[in-house]
Amino acid sequence: MSTPLEHIHESLRPEYEAKVLPSFGDFLSRPDGAAELISELPKQIPASESAQNPEKQRVWELCGLYYQNQGRYHEALAVFQTLYGQMLLFQEETGNRAHKGMPLCWISDCYDWLGCPALARRYLMLTTCEDSIRDSGFINPNTSGVYFRWVIKFGLGHTELSRYAAEIWKIYDKNPGDSCFPESIVQDLDNQWMVAYPSAQEAGLYVITERYAAYLLGTLGSGDGKSLERLAHYLLSSIPGFRAYRRQRSHSTDYDIVCALEGTDLDFRSDLGRYFICECKDWQAPADFTAFAKFCRVLDSAKCRFGIVFSKSDISGKGKSSDAEREQLKVFQDRGLIIVVISEPDLHRLATGANFLAMLRERYESVRLDLKGKLSI
Repeated sequence: MSTPLEHIHESLRPEYEAKVLPSFGDFLSRPDGAAELISELPKQIPASESAQNPEKQRVWELCGLYYQNQGRYHEALAVFQTLYGQMLLFQEETGNRAHKGMPLCWISDCYDWLGCPALARRYLMLTTCEDSIRDSGFINPNTSGVYFRWVIKFGLGHTELSRYAAEIWKIYDKNPGDSCFPESIVQDLDNQWMVAYPSAQEAGLYVITERYAAYLLGTLGSGDGKSLERLAHYLLSSIPGFRAYRRQRSHSTDYDIVCALEGTDLDFRSDLGRYFICECKDWQAPADFTAFAKFCRVLDSAKCRFGIVFSKSDISGKGKSSDAEREQLKVFQDRGLIIVVISEPDLHRLATGANFLAMLRERYESVRLDLKGKLSI
C-alpha cells in the first residue's frame, strides 16, 4: 500500500512530515481523500489563520501541491479554491483585506495544465490584481510569480503588464472596499489581455466566485440599475469565450451590456451570432410590454439575433402568455429574434453554483421551440 511520502519530492518530505502528515496524512493516502480533506482543512485551520498566518497557508499549499504534482489537477483545484473561499470569508467577517495571490496563482496554473487557456489567464489577472495591490501598483519581476507567467509564458509585454499594475492600484486606491474582491477590479479593466480563445476542454465550464456573486446580489434594488448591470456583466464574463462590455453608448441609445462571442462554435451558441446585447431592469415591478418592445427595437437596430433581459422581477404576463411574455414569443415568430429572461431567482441559482450556459441553453430552446415547461434532460 502506498504512503503519501512516496509521491513527494525528497526535498519537501521534511516539511510534509512536520506540517501536513500529522493532521492530514490519512486523507492524502486515500483515493477519495481530497473531498474529505477540503472539508477538514477549514475545521482545523480557521479562516483567520488561513488568511493571515503564512505557516497555516503553507499547509493548504502543500496539500494542493500534493495533488498537483501527481497530475490530479481537479483535486488540487478544489484545495486552492477552498482556500481562496476561506480568505474571502475572513474579509467578510472582519472587513480587513487579505492577500490572496497564492491560491489564485495555483488555480491559474491548474487550469493551464488542464488545457483551459481562457480560465488560466482570467485567474492570472486576478492574481495580478492581488500582487499589484500588495506592491502599490508595481509588479516586481524578482518576487512576483505573475511576471514570468505573463511576460515569458503568455507573451504579454512588460510595458502592458506595468500599465495594468498601475491601473489596478489606481482602482483599488479609489475604492478599497469593493476592490477587496479582485473580480471587481477586473471588471473595471479593459479586455485587451483576453487574447486566448477557449478550448474544447473549457467550453462547457462555468466558474465563478460565489462569495463575490453573493456580494453583488446584496446590492440589488439601489434604483439606478448599476448593481444589476455589474452582476450581469460578471456572470457573463465568467463564461469562457464571452467578452462582455458594460455601459456602451451608440449615437442613439445606451447598451447596458454588449457581449461578443469568441472561439469555436460548439453548440447552441453558434445560433446566437457574433454579438448580442443585454438589458438590465432592477425594478420592483416586472419589465412590461413597452420595455420589452423597446429592447426588441434595439436588437433590430444592431442586427442582433439574440438578447438577454436581466429583470429583478421577471416580465409581465409571466405564466399567462400575455403582455411581455407573449411578445417574447411573437418577436421570434415574426423576426427571428430570441430574447431570454433572467430573473432574481435565476440570479440566486447562478450565484450558488448553477451553470449559466445550461440555463441559457434551456431558455433559448424554450423560446425557439415554443416549449411548455422545462426540457427533459
